[in-house]
Amino acid sequence: MKYLISYQQSKSLLNPLWIDVRSPKEFAQGHLPNAINLPVMDDSTRHEVGTLYSQGQIDQAKQVGINFMSGILPTFFQHIITASHGHTLIFYCKSGGFRSSSIVGLLDGLGLTVYQLAGGYQAYRQRVLAQLEVLPHHFQFVSLDGMTGTGKTLILKHIEAMGGQVLDLEGLANHRGSHFGQIGLGQQPNQANYEAALINKLESFQPGIVFIEGESASIGKVHTPHTLYQAYKQSPHQVYIDSPIDLRIERIEDEYINASDQKNLAEIKESLNRMDKMNPQRKAMHIESLNQGDYASVIKDLILSYYDQHYTLKNKNFEYQIINYSSLDTARALIDLYDVL
Repeated sequence: MKYLISYQQSKSLLNPLWIDVRSPKEFAQGHLPNAINLPVMDDSTRHEVGTLYSQGQIDQAKQVGINFMSGILPTFFQHIITASHGHTLIFYCKSGGFRSSSIVGLLDGLGLTVYQLAGGYQAYRQRVLAQLEVLPHHFQFVSLDGMTGTGKTLILKHIEAMGGQVLDLEGLANHRGSHFGQIGLGQQPNQANYEAALINKLESFQPGIVFIEGESASIGKVHTPHTLYQAYKQSPHQVYIDSPIDLRIERIEDEYINASDQKNLAEIKESLNRMDKMNPQRKAMHIESLNQGDYASVIKDLILSYYDQHYTLKNKNFEYQIINYSSLDTARALIDLYDVL
């Protein structure tokens, strides 16, 4: 028997696994968190079917789709059997139409218990946008602010490991939020997938204190939705994190530079060359220092002459100011201050 199910209902199923049957291009543009892509049409077939539909040639469009699907069914079915081990399967397409309903109907006829996501990805996306306007108001954000290298991300990781609720914007955006923020991390999610990850994380929290870094609205190429941004920027719980310059240099070197990984160093040099506000002589000096393994001098100059100069705290009131000598100790202090465990 076929089951039509909402996204919220599907989350309560035993080990749910969402299967996106749209084309690879559609999947890349946005999908449910942790979904896998098993397309019933490739990109070119999907384009052809869409064109026929727009021209009113519905039966011909369905025939083109069926012809393609029939050729991939044996392999597709094997993927389904593998995916079903230990999971409850929920299928979705663009709007809960022909693609997902045909697959669910076929699998149902073969005796498999499967579900179809009502409204497909479109309904899910509308839900994400609606929740982004509502959920941020359910929490009291403790926003950590401070200069580059003061250990804010490490503090958040320790808080989360100890059981505190943490919204790691940089982690979800796969970017550290600076000119060098993409070094060694690979590709960022697109805006739709970033927003989906935000909602997925927010919905895992209980109402109460959530620790977050006081990021700017833009993190690399993605943007934190306005309601969430305002919620943590306007929270009364603002904490300023400071740290001695030598520890800041050490943290940045540990995070960005692995002497055995030349790829990171190459990316750092490329990023240096793209810094329009730095004169060529200074760039050349820093490149030479990096080639000689003198990372600390480059980091120190960038901290003092670039990052700190662009960091402003005008008219900002902080509830607490903490000097971070040990990120673990600072995390414990914050948990005690806000009595969250």
